Amino acid sequence: MKLCLICNFQTAGEQDICPRDGSSMVTVGDDPLLGMVVEGRYKIQSVIGQGSAGTVYRAVQELIGREVAVKVLHDYLVSDEEFIKRFKQEAKASSRLNHPNIITIYDFGVIPQGGGRPYIAMDLLNGIPLSDVISEINHIDVEEALPVFTQVCAALSEAHRQGVVHRDIKPENIVLVERGGQKNFPIVVDFGIARLVQEESDQAKITRTGTVCGSPTYMSPEQCTSSKVDHRSDIYSLGIVFYETLTGEVPFQHEELVRVMAMQLSDLPRPIDEVRPDLVFPEALVSLINKTLSKNPADRHQTMDELSKALEEISFEPEPVKTPTVQRDAQRETTPPGPLAQDEALHPRKESRDMLPPKPLTRELLSNTGAQEPLPNKPTPASNYSEQVQAFREAQKYAEQSNSPGISSASFSNRAKGQGGPSIARTLSIALPVVISVGLLGAVILFATNSKFSEMLPFGKPSVAGTSTQEETVETMMKAGKFAKALAALKAEKAQGALSASDQEKYDQCCVGVAKQYMKDKKFTEAIALLQQIPPKSNVGKQAKDMLKKAKRNQSK
Repeated sequence: MKLCLICNFQTAGEQDICPRDGSSMVTVGDDPLLGMVVEGRYKIQSVIGQGSAGTVYRAVQELIGREVAVKVLHDYLVSDEEFIKRFKQEAKASSRLNHPNIITIYDFGVIPQGGGRPYIAMDLLNGIPLSDVISEINHIDVEEALPVFTQVCAALSEAHRQGVVHRDIKPENIVLVERGGQKNFPIVVDFGIARLVQEESDQAKITRTGTVCGSPTYMSPEQCTSSKVDHRSDIYSLGIVFYETLTGEVPFQHEELVRVMAMQLSDLPRPIDEVRPDLVFPEALVSLINKTLSKNPADRHQTMDELSKALEEISFEPEPVKTPTVQRDAQRETTPPGPLAQDEALHPRKESRDMLPPKPLTRELLSNTGAQEPLPNKPTPASNYSEQVQAFREAQKYAEQSNSPGISSASFSNRAKGQGGPSIARTLSIALPVVISVGLLGAVILFATNSKFSEMLPFGKPSVAGTSTQEETVETMMKAGKFAKALAALKAEKAQGALSASDQEKYDQCCVGVAKQYMKDKKFTEAIALLQQIPPKSNVGKQAKDMLKKAKRNQSK
């Protein structure tokens, strides 16, 4: 039998090249479990995949004809009866979990013909692991990712309430299926297995293939030091899954697994908005991920329910821009009133307009011959605040008296002559400046608060001269998803030998972006040509390598 060590593809033929990824295949012995009926119930048909803990097979439950997945632990992990006893207890606890986002476990036991290797029979999922989605499209948008995150939190919250801690949260253990009309419906798999593998022995953390049980890339600091682990370890690991899903990169990466574990203990992760400045993240989401990745468990979210609530409160609406009107309102609240506003006698009357007596017309005033006491003379305008207050008060009294019915024509003629009150010229000399001042003040407020009027002013728009550089143009095109156009501009600079190190990274990112579009259009030859230009040491080198394998695999089909 031939086996591909990259994708675990197996075949009974003699081919030396894997048809999926083009890797070399090695000769291995035939799997003794293929074709076996486990405990008279599950007939093993084929291998689905392999992991650090065991091998997953496709099987059929013969009694009812239902397809299931059977996971069998590796034989080197079966050390003694005590381990098998703990495995049964953990499998029993996991089988009690009842949640739509948790894999359904049907049965568990031990295969006598397989050397006493434990197995778990579970639901066969027709979906794609989150890790494959990230490898294919690099990252998931925030709007699409948050519903997936909240459902995973709900699943782990149910597990924690039942006393089950996952301990191996990673994208490979979150499978996206289509269910109930929802395409990206997450299912969390592999409950309890990681804990048993860790408890088996300290030396078993690194397996024969070099893979650390518990996945060092996603392990919490307390897992790396073999300290006591509780449900908050899952919160840390899930934070790394959030990080990778949104950016396409993990916070800590190194070729040596020991160095990765050291980073988990001491290094601080870069915020996601610094890792991917070309993407837009809500500030609350950046803070949330930083909190989940705290080294001290006490500094993280303390429960999955708390984390889920924080995710649901994240808003995609931009923060409101503070307009001059808002600033003036705030200033108005803190500025003390002037002397005119402090005088209660000058406050507007509280009575309704219908309660006030109607103001008589001029002809009514002329026709009324009734006797009336002469009105007091109106004082001249004052030069200071106190005199203005007194003058304004007496002017208001004068206006009220002039509104009274029954005023005589003699009194009216006396006022016209300046004997009973101020003349019309004097009244206009006081009222006209007030009207003009109020009109000018209203015009200033209108121009300050209306953006259309502000744009008409020469100072309404900031100058943008000198800001349209080539670098900003490329970054703008990349943010808008116009990778092909940005790549053409960078190619022109590269041909002239004027491409800096930062521009080279932009060039590599554009190559990945255009290659994705080529792969969607099934233009695999063009995609391969672009991906081969990206050096392995580039920030997108790993992503380009994964995409190159997939492009070659699809090209060979």
